[in-house]
Amino acid sequence: MTGPGALTLPQLEAVLAVADEGSFTIAAQVLGISQPSLSRRIHSLEETLGLRLFLPVGRQMQLTDAGRRVANTARRTLQDLEDLRRQEAGADGALSGTLRAAGLPSLVATRLPRHLGAFHRAHRDVRIEVFAQEDRELLVESVRTGRADVALTAAGHVPPDLEALELRPQTFLAVVPRETGTSDAQATVGALDTSDTSHAQGTLSARDLAERTLVTLPEGTSIREVTESVFRGLGTTPPRVITTTQRDALVTLALAADGLTIVPEDLAESSPATGTRRLRLPSDVQRPVVALHRREHLRTPALSAFLEVLAADV
Repeated sequence: MTGPGALTLPQLEAVLAVADEGSFTIAAQVLGISQPSLSRRIHSLEETLGLRLFLPVGRQMQLTDAGRRVANTARRTLQDLEDLRRQEAGADGALSGTLRAAGLPSLVATRLPRHLGAFHRAHRDVRIEVFAQEDRELLVESVRTGRADVALTAAGHVPPDLEALELRPQTFLAVVPRETGTSDAQATVGALDTSDTSHAQGTLSARDLAERTLVTLPEGTSIREVTESVFRGLGTTPPRVITTTQRDALVTLALAADGLTIVPEDLAESSPATGTRRLRLPSDVQRPVVALHRREHLRTPALSAFLEVLAADV
């Protein structure tokens, strides 16, 4: 039984829904309730706590500092209750609960599946949820609010309330069509170097950059930023640019357009190899990668176990 000052599970669920979706309208749809009902849950919780939990920023609802602390507590509370229910249902001591993993799209598509696969084989009772986010700052916020337990992203400033596990960096390669020939500069570099884990077949030349159509992601994405830095380093610009939002289409589209694309090596390796030539960049381009996560006293057993998997592959 609840009194005027008691917190309720529906209130906590409402806070997390709005925090995750950034919108009262969408959060209400996710919870399957009306927007007025959702608003009442939030407002009654704010009155009980004497705190403002959300502020409108543009079209989004963002957590205040107090709201972030409440959201963290709410997520841990609901997670603990889920763990208790699973144990009551007859768990045999195996690790359970939920692991929420996030990351930059290229890391979610290539690096994260290998780690999650190893984790799942060892801990099959843990439910796994995965999502991608292009903006690093939004990934940081996802970890801070508990929407994600861990996030694979480019290295950068780590807030004092989070920690970062340094992982192997991403090395970038250029991919061009094989059938249309390559420049003389590429041909003199040599055959496939099997000792090179990127399996690069030569080095990208300034001529390729100046003559081939570039296939890349939209401005503001991390892959586009790396690509533009390569062009700046060689003092040239692409003659034509084809932009796509689909990472999986970068290599295929570059081949079809007789162009080139610059992508992380693991993304190049996961693309069809037929008809492609993978080239080293003139200067080694690497993106440091880290796994952002909460400090030890806030970690779930599932997160601690997953961090051990990540640490084994550093």
